[in-house]
Amino acid sequence: MKKLLIFFLLTIAVGTGFAQSVPKFDQYKFNKDSDYKLADSAVLQTANFLLSTPIDQNIPVRLKAGQFVMRWMEGTPDYTFSLEQAPTKYLSGNVHLMLLYMTSMAKYALETRSSDVKAITINGVKTLLAYVNNPVSNVKKDKNLKKLSDANDKGNLEYFLSL
Repeated sequence: MKKLLIFFLLTIAVGTGFAQSVPKFDQYKFNKDSDYKLADSAVLQTANFLLSTPIDQNIPVRLKAGQFVMRWMEGTPDYTFSLEQAPTKYLSGNVHLMLLYMTSMAKYALETRSSDVKAITINGVKTLLAYVNNPVSNVKKDKNLKKLSDANDKGNLEYFLSL
């Protein structure tokens, strides 16, 4: 009985932890430029959540979180994001990886306050690869991801992507 009680308490604690890891997306309305600035910390919090949880867990929350980040990316006046063909072709049309790539770019831009599109792109790929290469993420690497990861490991990512 004692073990069962501990199990339920841990389940509640973990569930509460996940609930606290993402902001309330519905509270953010993007009607004017200043709305985007107000959401910066929530976007960074969301990016950290997405990049620290396994790709195959909490899928409904992850999708809603990704939509929030994408809405912010589409309208923020402070940063410009480019979905270069080179990085995206290595994601094999995987919606979850595309979402994480975009999230990685947003995270880099917000953490460094960089407006350099090339730097945002390269570092977005590097952040994505750090996630992909972490066994906890549960990402199954196909040959395209392995090529991308190998280029990064060799220090040739920028050349490999022709950026």
